[in-house]
Amino acid sequence: MRRFIDSWTSWAALLVGIGAVIAAFTTTSTRLGYNLTVAFAAFVVFFAALSLLARKRTNGSWGLVTIGLAMAMVPFLVANFQPDPGAAWTGAVAGLLAMVLGAIGWMTGQPPTVTGISHWGSPDAPREKLETWLNRGGLVIGLVVVLLAVILPGASPAAVLVTAGLGVFLMVASVWAWLAADATRDYFMVATVGFALFLAPTAAGYGHEAAAWAAWIPGAIATALGVTGYLRGDARDLTADLKESAVERYHRTYREAPAG
Repeated sequence: MRRFIDSWTSWAALLVGIGAVIAAFTTTSTRLGYNLTVAFAAFVVFFAALSLLARKRTNGSWGLVTIGLAMAMVPFLVANFQPDPGAAWTGAVAGLLAMVLGAIGWMTGQPPTVTGISHWGSPDAPREKLETWLNRGGLVIGLVVVLLAVILPGASPAAVLVTAGLGVFLMVASVWAWLAADATRDYFMVATVGFALFLAPTAAGYGHEAAAWAAWIPGAIATALGVTGYLRGDARDLTADLKESAVERYHRTYREAPAG
């Protein structure tokens, strides 16, 4: 019961996202409005679910803030939304609600920088084999996505640019996770980029092309890898371990010299 009260913003955001998905199917009248509304609403559901599954909900709440802001601004920035009032109102209302709920959840939670300990550096304990395979998997998947986007015949310029760009971003996020002492937030980024890759054919409108499969399958796998690493890191709370080891090293290095 206590956990439900503490995470009410995440539950509310989850309902907002589900409602926006339903509204996208029932109220939109243009293909562009439908594609973008479904993609943004799915991301709201994704971040809300991550904040509910994780022990610390701040990362998911911040994701709700960013995706909510983007969702609320799209109807004003994309001219083709004007003939589709259903998509425009869904984006504006759901985006604003997601942004407000995410901001409340982030401010009432524990910010990831509260300890003042950087997640970069050399971990005291050796990296687990699972983490190594997760990092390698993300890096390989990103490389495969880029290669498929380039070599697949008949792909439109939008499909090539979006798929290859997200593939490069996935490789960068995987390298960050590989180098980090605490890669929890980097796995969150891997999951986010993977989910964006999975939704890219729908949002960019190339779901009818063969290049869509180069985004759907790798995107789903990358999302699973990122979510696994993020939830595992969140449960281990490696940042707290890094803080304790940093304090111990400080006392060992700067302990008071004996008097006299």
